[in-house]
Amino acid sequence: MINDVATVTENSEEGVLQYYQSSKKAKNCIHIPFGPSPIMATAATKKIKKGEELFTSYGGTYWLGVWLNVLGEEDIEITNKIQKEIKETATDLLKSMKGVSVVYSNQLEALQEAFDR
Repeated sequence: MINDVATVTENSEEGVLQYYQSSKKAKNCIHIPFGPSPIMATAATKKIKKGEELFTSYGGTYWLGVWLNVLGEEDIEITNKIQKEIKETATDLLKSMKGVSVVYSNQLEALQEAFDR
């Protein structure tokens, strides 16, 4: 099981920004598309010691959805600061996807061939 390393603890810009800061510091893996949809892979973003728990980031928008849909809170404005954090997270994801596609190109090709049959 891979958990989110943090949660949005306050339905506000500050709560979302704190989430992204905590998440950046502590996450050690990321979920990425791998081969034909819907296959996903988990790639390490830093060295992980044997027995260490895996942590990722679900993203601030996931937790805002919890505040809105589950807890009945009002929606907050997605400010420029929050947009910057979302963009940085997307950039990290793209970087990881590119790295994995190079390292595991043979496996990706084999998966695609299997799906095309």
